[in-house]
Amino acid sequence: MENENTGAYILKAGLVSPAGGSPEQLLSAVPAAPVPLDYPGQKAALKTAGYRCDLSEAKALLGPMKLRRLGRLQTMTLLAAKKAGLSAEACAGDTGVYMGTGLGSMGETAAFLENMVLNGEEFPKPANFINSVHNAAASSLALEYAIKGENITVAHRDISFDAALGHGVSALAKGRLKRAVVCGADELNYYHLLAAEEKGLWKDGAGPLRPLAGGTTRGTSPGEGAAVFLLSSGAAEGALAKVLGARTARYRYDASTYLDPAASADFLCGLLAACGVKPEETGLLLSGADGDCALDAVYLRTAAELGRRAGRLVPHGSFKQYCGDYKAASGFGFGLAALLLSSGTVPPGLFPNGTAAPGPVSTVLSYTISRSGSHSAALLRSL
Repeated sequence: MENENTGAYILKAGLVSPAGGSPEQLLSAVPAAPVPLDYPGQKAALKTAGYRCDLSEAKALLGPMKLRRLGRLQTMTLLAAKKAGLSAEACAGDTGVYMGTGLGSMGETAAFLENMVLNGEEFPKPANFINSVHNAAASSLALEYAIKGENITVAHRDISFDAALGHGVSALAKGRLKRAVVCGADELNYYHLLAAEEKGLWKDGAGPLRPLAGGTTRGTSPGEGAAVFLLSSGAAEGALAKVLGARTARYRYDASTYLDPAASADFLCGLLAACGVKPEETGLLLSGADGDCALDAVYLRTAAELGRRAGRLVPHGSFKQYCGDYKAASGFGFGLAALLLSSGTVPPGLFPNGTAAPGPVSTVLSYTISRSGSHSAALLRSL
């Protein structure tokens, strides 16, 4: 049985994603094709298509004056917080902010530096400088909601969100805080897109991203998004789900195999055991598969090994077909897991080839493998 003194309750969740932001939109979403990514004024045009968020609501929810001061990453994060229903009252007292972002405000950083070069190191735009620091989004959240507790930004590539989640859950478990605002966000920015395009990391063609579908091509499609959650150590009316634990670790890998499935299953089973959950009690494995045939194959072998230890098939779905690939995308997957556990509704495009999870899902194991040699997981349970 699970130890009731561990974990945290997810009181609120807000998502800004290419698939929409409301629970109704997300739970009824079907995978769509990426769109061309245009950056007017840049010297080189991009050939890459990707998944971009619609921020048209930001003006009404945040106000035009605030938008003029904010960078895109900050705008997405604050918009997600608004969608979560955060308020200064809900965040009063012992509340901390834990932000996971792989690239931070790279677009703002590059714009600030480029402006200095073009103007002979004179007259840099002040807003670009203020927004260029890596913790700008977390600071904006704290200022917006008068949050005076810990404020930590984690940048660890693809496991950034889960690492930030681990910090937040740990702070709650140790009694340092009563509530934790946990976030994961990354933006599409021209410089990262161009560099990855030149290295051949993006897929050719404009078809929908199809992780776990047995494709034979390398690469993925870029995306962006922001996810904001309010966690508490105690239950409250209207809570969405409970996060039982989160874990990050390094793994031994090489350029051709990434990760041994047995080691991956050991990692996942270790988290399950720490949370008092047996492998056979896993209702859904929700992975960060991104459509790259080599990485997808590792996820599939991991799911097969987990199923072998569970003594049954563990349903295996993915989420990047909705949001594209970005460093903090596991935050979107975490939010999707919380919504499906709360509603009992599984999005129609969650599984490859249109298959569905057998029966109701009461536990979701979210799993992310980073090509940099680290992996992360989070375990959620319905209430």
